[in-house]
Amino acid sequence: MDAQARAIWAALTQWFAARAPREKRLLQLGGALAVAVLIYTVLWQPAWDGRARLTASLPLLQVQLAEVWQQADEARRLKAAAAVRAPTGMGLRDALAASLTQAGIATAHFTVLGKGVQVEAKDVPFGVWMTWLDQVRRTDRVRVVDAHASGEAQVGHASVSATLQPAAER
Repeated sequence: MDAQARAIWAALTQWFAARAPREKRLLQLGGALAVAVLIYTVLWQPAWDGRARLTASLPLLQVQLAEVWQQADEARRLKAAAAVRAPTGMGLRDALAASLTQAGIATAHFTVLGKGVQVEAKDVPFGVWMTWLDQVRRTDRVRVVDAHASGEAQVGHASVSATLQPAAER
């Protein structure tokens, strides 16, 4: 391959040497112009257009960056709010009693078991119990450790029992 390239270069040199001085100057000028056009189209114009695109998109990127900072601040704020611990023991019992009363289950009995609370109720609508249990799990940040239900004579009613602990406790 190297010998072939040297042969082509020698043929071009010989052809160029055979040209008249004026023709050589025109060929040199044309070659310089071709190199300048090539540099402009391959290097300069794409860089200039890219700079213009970046300049045009910069305000949008700044707005997006501000939104990201806002969301990060909100995430920090929410993380700090989530760090609030759920009540334990008697505080948990009182919170559960209040929410059961709001749900319409006033006949529940509570037993404090360390940091958790066992809730027992007889003859309650099962759908109301399950809705309450799901709501208290989400809003009061507790987890269900143990749950039992057995049917009653009235359709849709059950005797239920659940042991709840703060979600952070294991």
